Amino acid sequence: MNKDKFPKVVIGVCTYNRCFGLKRLLQSLIKLDYPNFEIIVVDNNSTDQTAKIISEFEKVKYIFEARQGLAYARNCLLNKCGKDTEYLGMLDDDETVNEDWILRMLDCFQLDERIAVVGGPYIPCFEITPPAWMPYDFHAFNSEVRGIGAYSVRMAAGGNVMLRMDIVRSKKILFDYTLGYSGKVLLSGEDNDFFCKAMGTDNLCGFTEFAPVKHYIAKERTTFQWFTKRYFYEGITQYHRFGITEYLKNFAQLPLRIMRLCLEIFTFDKKKITVRFFKVVMNIGLVLAPLILVFNSRR
Repeated sequence: MNKDKFPKVVIGVCTYNRCFGLKRLLQSLIKLDYPNFEIIVVDNNSTDQTAKIISEFEKVKYIFEARQGLAYARNCLLNKCGKDTEYLGMLDDDETVNEDWILRMLDCFQLDERIAVVGGPYIPCFEITPPAWMPYDFHAFNSEVRGIGAYSVRMAAGGNVMLRMDIVRSKKILFDYTLGYSGKVLLSGEDNDFFCKAMGTDNLCGFTEFAPVKHYIAKERTTFQWFTKRYFYEGITQYHRFGITEYLKNFAQLPLRIMRLCLEIFTFDKKKITVRFFKVVMNIGLVLAPLILVFNSRR
């Protein structure tokens, strides 16, 4: 089979201290049924056995990015894609894919020449049975969307996505390094920001249910403490991305959301109470965001 007849695809993985999950992912990637692809792993300053694990896979290219932060790692990945790279697929290190993942993603691009980004669903696989109060959709993404289509709204998330690199290059876009996970700081949104820029007003986002990832959720990410921290940082992310307008709206909504939480307590429905609580936590994170960001900038 002449691989040059097939578009060149790079599969990029950014990883930080999750070597055993990474190994599971790489074991699935080397089985991909496609003749012209390359695997690149960006090690974002890991201190575990990440480098050793990657060395066990001959066809995997290893890159070290010392600047801590997921956005730095993803920008490094973009910069390491050769000019012959037509598509870049991005996956997280706590996932696995099916053998036809590349083909299914490329099929979606054929729906419309305006598609800049294609996403697929996350199917969560929990290490332990998740608690009843846990918002299930938080660790899933569009797992209930069916079919394949092109949309004017974002239908992709950073752990299961493929980009058309000619559009990315023409728009000269990068991931915002002030957003994204960085060690234990759980800021997010750098992927949403990037995909929205890639789409702009002229391009579309594809979605296909036929390119799912299995998303493996460690027990630590099903605790009440983890969710509280994650929602708090989601509030900070919203302020960072949308600024004073979002701040004023949420500042005004905070008393009402606290009141709704108090009323929800009398329903004795743990799941509903928890959902209300996390909304309040996210709201507080957004209201406190200016102080937190100033404090962090001075450290």
